[in-house]
Amino acid sequence: MRGDILKDIKYEDLNKTLAAVGKAVFVNFYYDFKDFSISKDELAKKILSENPGSKSDSQNFRIPRARHIFESGQEKEALRIIIESKRVDKKAVEKAKHILAKEIIREDFQTESTEERQFIEHFNQEIQYDATLREAPLIAERTQYIYPRKQNESKNALRRAKYLCEVDNSHFVFKRRNSSDNYTEPHHLIPLSTYRDFPGIDLDREQNIVSLCSNCHNMLHYGASYKEVLYELYVQRRELLKQIGIVVSFEQLVSYY
Repeated sequence: MRGDILKDIKYEDLNKTLAAVGKAVFVNFYYDFKDFSISKDELAKKILSENPGSKSDSQNFRIPRARHIFESGQEKEALRIIIESKRVDKKAVEKAKHILAKEIIREDFQTESTEERQFIEHFNQEIQYDATLREAPLIAERTQYIYPRKQNESKNALRRAKYLCEVDNSHFVFKRRNSSDNYTEPHHLIPLSTYRDFPGIDLDREQNIVSLCSNCHNMLHYGASYKEVLYELYVQRRELLKQIGIVVSFEQLVSYY
C-alpha cells in the first residue's frame, strides 16, 4: 500500500497534495490524520459530521493524501505552507502556527533526550575501570626510586569519586581556585614505593587511587588513628585491586604505612 502511494506522481508536489486534502481540513484534523490507529472509515465519518457540506466520496482521496504527508515526514513543511498561504482562513492559520510550535518543541525534546542519553553512555564508558592486566612500567633505579605517574589515572579517579572524600563524602571540601570542581587529593592506597612486592603489576591505576579530603590524606600519612581510615578504604577497594592483580591483606597494607 505505502509503496503504491509513493509511486503515485500526484503525491510528488506537496502544494498539490495539500490542495487536494484542503489546507483548513488538514489543520483542523491534523492529529486525526496523524493517528494511524484511527481507521479510514472512522475518520471519514468524523470529517463528514463536522463538515456537513463535504462530499462523502471526497474522503476516499483526502485521507490517503493527508496521511501520506505524515508518512513522508512532510507535516511541518505542510504547516509552514499553510501559515504562509493568503487564501487560508485566519483561524486555520493561527491553529497551524500553534501546532507547528508544539511539533518543534516535541522534536527538540526528543533530540535533547537522545543527545543526553548518548552523553551519559559516553560519560559512563569513559570512566569504566580498565581491568586488563598491565605490566609494570620501567622504573628508573637511582638512590631514590622514581615511579612514573600518569596524570589521567589520578584525574579519572578524582572524577569517579565526584571530587568528594571517599572516606566519607560528607567531609568538608572546598572549590578549586580555577575550576568549579572540589579540591580533593589523589592517594595511592598501595604506595608506589612498594612496587617490588608486586612484580609485573602497574600500581598507578585508578583502582589503586582514592580521592581524599586534605584532612584524611594527612591523617593517613601523619595521624595516630590512621588505621581506621585505612581500613575503610581497604574494604572499599579490596575487590577492585584484585581485578588488576593486586592481592593484599589488611595487615600487609598497614605495614606499608
